[in-house]
Amino acid sequence: MKKRALLVAFTVVSACASHNESFFEFDPRSLEKDSITLAQFCDSIFYIPLDNNISLGLIHDNLKYNDKSFYFSSFEIGILEFDRNGQYIRKIGSIGRGPGEYTYYTDFIFDENNNTIYVQDRSDLIKVYSRSGNFIRSISLQEADGSIEKIGFLNSKIFAFKNLQNGGSLFNWIVYDTLGNIIKTKNRTIPNFKCGWAGGCGTYIFESKLSYWNIYNDSVYSILPDLNYKISFILKPGEHRLPYSDFEPSSLAQYMHIWQILETERFYTILYTYKKPFFALVDKRSRDSFLASLEFRSGSTGLNFIGGICNDLDGGMEFLPKSYFQEKGREYLVGIIYPYQIKIHVSCSKFINSIPKYPEKKKEFEKLANTLMKTDNPVLMIVRLRK
Repeated sequence: MKKRALLVAFTVVSACASHNESFFEFDPRSLEKDSITLAQFCDSIFYIPLDNNISLGLIHDNLKYNDKSFYFSSFEIGILEFDRNGQYIRKIGSIGRGPGEYTYYTDFIFDENNNTIYVQDRSDLIKVYSRSGNFIRSISLQEADGSIEKIGFLNSKIFAFKNLQNGGSLFNWIVYDTLGNIIKTKNRTIPNFKCGWAGGCGTYIFESKLSYWNIYNDSVYSILPDLNYKISFILKPGEHRLPYSDFEPSSLAQYMHIWQILETERFYTILYTYKKPFFALVDKRSRDSFLASLEFRSGSTGLNFIGGICNDLDGGMEFLPKSYFQEKGREYLVGIIYPYQIKIHVSCSKFINSIPKYPEKKKEFEKLANTLMKTDNPVLMIVRLRK
């Protein structure tokens, strides 16, 4: 298969980096549509139907895996925990405005050492819960200037990532201890401005580093356990980037917007929109890149991306990862698919005529489809990466 480079060497001077250090540069304008299939970088696939004893309804796009459990939040129920087999375990806290309850719960983080869960209830307030789901305390982050868009956790410290487009904030992020005391700050590197477009930053954990991006910054940063940071790669400046000003929401598609970044030992995975939505798989060593063209639909949960990497392992649905985890020395990517989509897929000619790498897995997938009702809870689609 012909491969083309997505990223080119780019030298940048940073207080935390060598003057001669070379970085990758992400530029969606230069991407070529080389494709890849699951069998080219994965060696196994399996599915976990989520317990139907609790009706999930709509769920936020924030799937997380921690210590043999999956966590995500339902619009109607709150934050939920399921075990490795998809069985419902418990609810973490409760929705409401009373003591110990949360009203906003799309972002949450884990303290694995103390078995606690931190929920960003609103911009400057975090609710802390035990692993068993009981409320412990609240942490006020009122000393933070400007609004907090995202939180992260690393080495027993809370990171508050700022909303840069509302103006006034002096920092990219602020580091707190678990009682809410400020430990360290990172000054912003772009001018103050105001823009009506909400959202635009994210985090992920890889190899004991907390990585962070903001669509208005030119760098994706990795924060180390000692609170120093380094640049992971560059988001190339240009007319494709969001302006430091208000713009019509209808023109959003002409600008690059990054919705998700995940990292594995070999790859960066980047879900982004530029003209239309794409999923990019970038080899960190060779700098080869592969693209999957997506579609999206607007719904009550925001933009829903449709499509992904061609599934030639079992002929099943295309794969779009939502989360990453490591277990027993192996790497896994996790996606979410819905029963109605599965049932439609197994009845189409593409699936019926497919000859996947593992024909026995195709039979298992068809058997799974026959056991599902269209209204059942989602199914986790998990692929194991090759060593």
